[in-house]
Amino acid sequence: MEREFDRKEAKKFLLGREQKEDQKREEERLSLLQRAISVLKDQFSGSGTQVFLVGSILRPRQFNAASDIDIVLKNFKGDRFQIWGQLEELLQRDIEIIIFEQCHFKEFIEKEGLKVVE
Repeated sequence: MEREFDRKEAKKFLLGREQKEDQKREEERLSLLQRAISVLKDQFSGSGTQVFLVGSILRPRQFNAASDIDIVLKNFKGDRFQIWGQLEELLQRDIEIIIFEQCHFKEFIEKEGLKVVE
């Protein structure tokens, strides 16, 4: 005997699957956030460079597999492209380096960003 399609059961199944996927993505985001904080502290502590994280890595349910990590450097005196490559290698993730002094959203960074290194 063929089983009748049950819309309520299908909806329940699909919602459950979506919740599990959301939870997995959120766990991955939090894990990557902690790793990024650790790497940035290792790279910049004592350097005089202030480091902030901004963007989707800070927002629950907005970071996904295609997201990069937005890193703001303030008072950075080194080679932007060298540190960019180094951080991408360490984090195994695409990143975006934003030089604080050159950006047009400084107030947002200082208010909403996560300061990782003083």
